[in-house]
Amino acid sequence: MNKKMTAGKAAGIVFCILALVCTVFLILLNSYFGGQMKTINKFFTAVERNDFNSYKTCFSGSDAEDLTEADIEEDRRIGEVIEDTEDLRMDVSFKGREKLENGKYSVTFDIVVYNDSEKETLKNVSRVLARENGKWVIVDEDKNS
Repeated sequence: MNKKMTAGKAAGIVFCILALVCTVFLILLNSYFGGQMKTINKFFTAVERNDFNSYKTCFSGSDAEDLTEADIEEDRRIGEVIEDTEDLRMDVSFKGREKLENGKYSVTFDIVVYNDSEKETLKNVSRVLARENGKWVIVDEDKNS
């Protein structure tokens, strides 16, 4: 049986191919930039739980070597915006990113610091991230300036 290609069938095939290409592109784009917020979320989860090993994995190799327990304690001070830091929790929401030099990005986000009875929002907090060995890591700009 010989089927003819109609204009509608051709348009449908072209539409499906374009949809597939766009979907693949968006998935790749999301995995590239979505990793930035995944790193930020992992960082704040480590700070929240006072998990020094997870905390260190959020930084570039050279910065991670220089980290001490005092560094995570310093970052835990962000929780001091609420009175009771015993059950400290943090939620981060992405606001934007700005491309810097050498493949670095400044990622901006809001942090909601809360516990069972209190809640404070810190707006427009930024961290600088870069890709290292295929993953996003926080770069300490003070050490790399």
